[in-house]
Amino acid sequence: MLSPIIIILFITLAYYFTPQILKYRKYLYIGVWILLALILLFNEKTFMTPFVKGYVGFALFYVVMITGALNPKLKITQKLKSVRAPYSILGFVLLLSHPLHYAIEVLTQQRDFPLFGVLAFVVMIPLFITSYMTIRKRMKPQDWFKLQRWAYLSYAFILVHLIINASTPQNRIVAIILFIIYIGLKLFKELKLKTV
Repeated sequence: MLSPIIIILFITLAYYFTPQILKYRKYLYIGVWILLALILLFNEKTFMTPFVKGYVGFALFYVVMITGALNPKLKITQKLKSVRAPYSILGFVLLLSHPLHYAIEVLTQQRDFPLFGVLAFVVMIPLFITSYMTIRKRMKPQDWFKLQRWAYLSYAFILVHLIINASTPQNRIVAIILFIIYIGLKLFKELKLKTV
């Protein structure tokens, strides 16, 4: 599973290029839709595998996810928090290539219906839409924060989906380890906040 390597890459990019990501995010949004079209057009090519398998999209989502579990005082956390919205949008669009690639096989019953993957995707839709600043500004802050809590349900569905539908045992183990790291950091952070 390539996700850990790609996760490290996206964390590094966020750390060193935060201003550029924020400044050019509108161009990144346009570019990622174009990239999605190219992925779907050349989805059978080997170099498209990390996108089609969902590794790249998942890596972006994992960075968004893990940011909420890190110490907010750390410099890297502050940098990651600032790019959470762009990473959420880019991650969702790139993840679209995964269900779209397998849709025909599912519809023709060549592949089992990925219930938890679909549930995760459905929960992600309103989170994706409200990640755009133009939409977020029209919402009351408390409503936006309440909606964002649904992300935890999406994370849970993603974990179950990865465990059930992993293409190899190694991928399944990597997914479990990544979520154990997230859950451990999140619990540590919450317990520390309660003791302060």
